[in-house]
Amino acid sequence: MRKLFWEDAYLKEFDATVVKVEGNNVWLDQTAFNGRGGGLPGDVGWLNDVKVIDSIKNNDDVIHVLEKTAFKEGDKVHGKLDWEKRYKIMRMHTAAHLLIGLMSKEGLLVTGNQLGYEESRMDFNMEILDKEKILKYVEVANEIAAKGGKVNIYFMKREDALKDKGLIKMAAAMPPEVEEWRIVDIGIDKQPDGGVHVADLKEIGRIKITKFENKGKNNRRLYFVLE
Repeated sequence: MRKLFWEDAYLKEFDATVVKVEGNNVWLDQTAFNGRGGGLPGDVGWLNDVKVIDSIKNNDDVIHVLEKTAFKEGDKVHGKLDWEKRYKIMRMHTAAHLLIGLMSKEGLLVTGNQLGYEESRMDFNMEILDKEKILKYVEVANEIAAKGGKVNIYFMKREDALKDKGLIKMAAAMPPEVEEWRIVDIGIDKQPDGGVHVADLKEIGRIKITKFENKGKNNRRLYFVLE
């Protein structure tokens, strides 16, 4: 399946052919819908006039979950994203990378995240929650975003990634059969990533922490919104 969202994250509409149908689940030969996974919600929208209520990553494919059974194999469809929701996730995702980059440079490991349209959360390892330190990272992140900077996305062969100090830890976690990685590089942070991002850090806006939580030994959680 051709991932049109890898080629252009700003593509709002596209044409495709149905290659498989199982009830309300539809597979296409190409799609601009980024499937749910890795802490990102799946894109929603429409195929022709039928609502896509979810999209799910399935190995190298994206399953389009429709509100009703509507198509058969070979049908031609016109896809349209709910762009307002997609763009919110693009901004949230890049904001999360910015925070991860700043925190990791201080030895804090982000252990999980869940992005939302209005509010997102991030878990990180910190023995004693230091709110002032985290708020300082956010202040620096907002300064970087305000200045702007290109979000670079490119592919790198596994053997080359293993030579990169910034990626070598992730290399151990990546399945050995993945020979080529899609890299998202925002300067302060660089990591393998299959999701959607804004083109420039200026598009993020301002990050604002809304809440902190303790989630067990060495595990802290923050919630943030974008202004």
